[in-house]
Amino acid sequence: MGSKGGTRSKSPLQLGELLSISLSAVETGNDTFRITTKTEIDDLVYSIRQLGLLNPPILRARSSDYIIVSGFRRIAACRSLGYIKVIAKILGPDISDKICAQWAIADNALQRPLNLVESSKCLSLLLSVYSDDKGLVEAASSLGLPGNPDALKKIGVICRLPKPVQAGIIADRISLAMAWDLSALEPDTSSAIASLFEDLNIGLNKQRELLLFLKEISLRDNLSIKRLLETKVRKILEDENLDRRQKFQTIRSYLKRQRFPSLVAAEKKFERHLKALNLGDSMKLAAPKDFEGATYNLNLKFTKRSELKQLHQKLAGIIQDPDLKKILNN
Repeated sequence: MGSKGGTRSKSPLQLGELLSISLSAVETGNDTFRITTKTEIDDLVYSIRQLGLLNPPILRARSSDYIIVSGFRRIAACRSLGYIKVIAKILGPDISDKICAQWAIADNALQRPLNLVESSKCLSLLLSVYSDDKGLVEAASSLGLPGNPDALKKIGVICRLPKPVQAGIIADRISLAMAWDLSALEPDTSSAIASLFEDLNIGLNKQRELLLFLKEISLRDNLSIKRLLETKVRKILEDENLDRRQKFQTIRSYLKRQRFPSLVAAEKKFERHLKALNLGDSMKLAAPKDFEGATYNLNLKFTKRSELKQLHQKLAGIIQDPDLKKILNN
């Protein structure tokens, strides 16, 4: 970013000075400005060993040491390689948190695509240093982040979710919409649900269906969702004879039975008597949705008058069949 010489005044973002500093003076426990979710350093170790440190980390000077503003993995890689000193871009101790946050975000967001958790960390940083929506939106937009205040605050919550939920988001197993739903739950509960979704690898609609079942059963039976998942559901997940699709179907069926025992009983009764009717491929009988109401639908499939005549004769016998009467309860 240049030296301190020159006659023209510089903005705070231009005051980073390249200095050689001792790695022992860099504090590693301060994650205030950490953006990246990646912790592996093998790729950086190889690159630095072959080419050197191409992009200096950004550090903030304090009275006796430095904290990392950007370059956590670079510092870790240099330590792994046995470096004693590194060239780093130094921000003075008088530089504000707001400017440090901008440095951290710019060094990440403007160089590579961010995952949702990383975007959330950026927005959470901005939320911590901006008290007004206008300044927040302007800063976010200038750094390539969403510029809608509601979206900013919604995404900003993501980085405060439990690690299993964040891992599901990073792996693209949990969407922003589902993450927002999980944010309303206790950390242990949202972690357990995230693990369930990870095991099943299911889409948003199926996730929402299972989550709704779990919430309603929990509320009705005064039983925690975590406890629900630790019983029958856990046994299904551990069944090595079932693939993921079968596990989802089995868990869905189990939770549905728990949530709607009378509905499931009605479905079983209908399927049992429907099978006994032996309608064949040319007739389809459909029950009312969720068995609410009394209107059934009968579909006939034919191509010729002779086929329709045969169906008419068959239908006359079905009308008198006791199994149909049991289905219709009259």
